[in-house]
Amino acid sequence: MIPIVSIIVATHHVEYSIRECLKSLQQQTLQAIEVLIMNSGSSKGTALICEEFVSEDERFSLFNAQNLTLSEARNYGMQEAAGKYIAFVDGHDFVESTMYEKLVQRAEQKHADLVLCGYTKYWPETERKKQVKVNEALLTKPNPVNYYLTKHNEAYIVPWNKLFLRSIIMGEQLYFDNHPFFEDVGFIAQYLSFAKKIAIVNEAQYNFVQYEDMLMKNYSPSIAHSHAQTYAQLKQFFDKRQYRNVMEGLNLRLYIHRYHHVLLTTSNSRQVKSLERQIIRESKNFSQLPWNLRFMKPLVKMRVYPTFFRLVHRVKA
Repeated sequence: MIPIVSIIVATHHVEYSIRECLKSLQQQTLQAIEVLIMNSGSSKGTALICEEFVSEDERFSLFNAQNLTLSEARNYGMQEAAGKYIAFVDGHDFVESTMYEKLVQRAEQKHADLVLCGYTKYWPETERKKQVKVNEALLTKPNPVNYYLTKHNEAYIVPWNKLFLRSIIMGEQLYFDNHPFFEDVGFIAQYLSFAKKIAIVNEAQYNFVQYEDMLMKNYSPSIAHSHAQTYAQLKQFFDKRQYRNVMEGLNLRLYIHRYHHVLLTTSNSRQVKSLERQIIRESKNFSQLPWNLRFMKPLVKMRVYPTFFRLVHRVKA
């Protein structure tokens, strides 16, 4: 059977969840799929579970991606994919049985180069669920890349709620840049610049599982390097395109993400003040950001934003 969709699964440290993930793919109502399991540094137990699926279902393949980062494993999977479409699943998540049938149907009906779907955030410890829909503003904008770069939310950035055309990825030689933060931002921004038609399935078809031990608890200094790499990569890519005028808006968003990362993971006042200075320096670009971030500007200038942010975060938790 020639696959319509190639689904690339990353398996790093997911022994506790990989069976449910792969079972949800095996039960897809769209039969014409291939599942490329990238065994990237996973435990022996994870590998054994993956081998079970490979032995009982010819649509599943296991690739040795040991010592590869998440980005490298995804890039490896894209090179091995044979389907018309490419999709990504993280090994700690699972999907609804109709996900790829619905996404392919929408892609074919709308002649779309990119399809996004809604998803469910799921906390297994408490069984709490939160439905997330995709803001359809992306469909109404004359230049969706501009909108993505400055007003993106989680539903736009992540790769796992999307269906990509393999012909665009291969033809334009797109890949995930190899750094631990913001690698999705660069890949999807570049892909969007080649996508002529976008479609949405706003039903929650993907389950984004939130385990307590997956939450950020320690500061990672690599986030600053990732920021610089992503900004440089996209600035070079968009240098001769009409999107370069919004790159400073994206740069401000990346500073804000780093600022929040520091506030959540460390009490280092030097890092907080350094990022506040950068945000104030870039503050003229707040007008490009969504309304829910623009209010930060006066609070950061008055040096009271950390107190406000931690209070809000405590209430949400």
